[in-house]
Amino acid sequence: MQKNRNTIHKKIDGSHPQKKINTPKMTFTYIKNDDGHFVCPDCGVIKKRQNSMHYHMKKHQDELNHICKACKKGFLQKQTLDLHIRSKHPELLKQESEPLKRFKCPMNDCTFTALTKGNCVIHCLRIHFQEEMKEVMKVHNDTKTITCGECDTEFHNSCGFYYHCKDCIVFNQEDDKVQRLRECVNA
Repeated sequence: MQKNRNTIHKKIDGSHPQKKINTPKMTFTYIKNDDGHFVCPDCGVIKKRQNSMHYHMKKHQDELNHICKACKKGFLQKQTLDLHIRSKHPELLKQESEPLKRFKCPMNDCTFTALTKGNCVIHCLRIHFQEEMKEVMKVHNDTKTITCGECDTEFHNSCGFYYHCKDCIVFNQEDDKVQRLRECVNA
């Protein structure tokens, strides 16, 4: 299966950033496959970047240190909790002088808004570029993966595929729809 297994050891401080408690440092062992990608020892998922594998492996440990006060859902990263609160529990936010920034879909007659630019871009590609995406999106039902027809990069979820397409797929720059998408990407 995996002939050459390179391992990388990295020490991670397990203490919570807001609490000053001494906890033992934990060591993750990162395993690389022959392609140089990181392989999760628990479930076999493959990540190209070590930091992506780090957060993936933390999910197996159920260390969700950032907890939503409203619904008790846990998150690995504070920024993910903050985004969750903005989208699901905006009433918990302090009344700010200016409203939360939202990214509006640049396509005519579309009322979609998103809290992140990435979600707005993904919306545009999924909804307004369906025909263009059908040409390059190769779905593999047996492995539940998606391959980009332009560069053969494989994805385990559609969000990653769509976000990748904004930089990989070359659209007709003269098309008005493409120019509006670029507004969203460059916002």
